[in-house]
Amino acid sequence: MENKEINETEALAIIEQMIQKTKQGISDNGFYWILWGWLVFISAITDYSLLVFLNHPNHALVWGILMPLGGVITAIASKKEYNKKRKTAKTYVDELMTYVTTAYVISLLIICLIMPMNAGAWKAFYPVIMVLYATITYITGGIVKSKPLRMGSFLNWACAIVAFFVKYDWQLLLLALAVLGGFIIPGHIQNKEFKAEHV
Repeated sequence: MENKEINETEALAIIEQMIQKTKQGISDNGFYWILWGWLVFISAITDYSLLVFLNHPNHALVWGILMPLGGVITAIASKKEYNKKRKTAKTYVDELMTYVTTAYVISLLIICLIMPMNAGAWKAFYPVIMVLYATITYITGGIVKSKPLRMGSFLNWACAIVAFFVKYDWQLLLLALAVLGGFIIPGHIQNKEFKAEHV
């Protein structure tokens, strides 16, 4: 293969093309932002309603139902997506997003599985989750140049700060607000942009 010198403009065009390809993949994956945003939103609002309005002793049971359901849906969708994308070349940005997503999922699992074992840690559980949500949306938004994701990350950080100082029931409402602005709205915006670009 012949080594060809490329100029600055061509190099920038290649980088922009890689970012657009990744952005397209993430727009396809906007499904995951929307899926998890709605699952967390519904869980938080249901938990809040059962706790505050009905004083139900099993108010948090919804999390044990919807989060595993989301895991199954994600596993099935990811497998189908992997089989479809396996035939295409992987860019550096694609690889970077794989590392970011893997680090996020491992961190989320550690927080969700280990933190509840310490009774005193529950007070910080949702604020810490919102900090993690802010981190993934900020990094992803920066990589794919998505202003809605980056703006959503700031909302998550703000909600997390407030959540450290309020009771559990208010943390649930802040969590619902955080995923609405950080996952659901940016996910729908990305899908709309993707559809407009691929008419």
